[in-house]
Amino acid sequence: MEQVEATEERIAEVVQNNSAAAQETSATSEELTAQATTLSGMVSVFKLRQ
Repeated sequence: MEQVEATEERIAEVVQNNSAAAQETSATSEELTAQATTLSGMVSVFKLRQ
């Protein structure tokens, strides 16, 4: 029975860690999107010769 409880606790810990990692990844993605948009605006002023 103790082993089952320990396994359940470990599963809960892993789920919690995965949730935190997913939130962090989402925040990073949003920040990178904002930076890409800014960079795109900055380089859009340049024109290449054809």
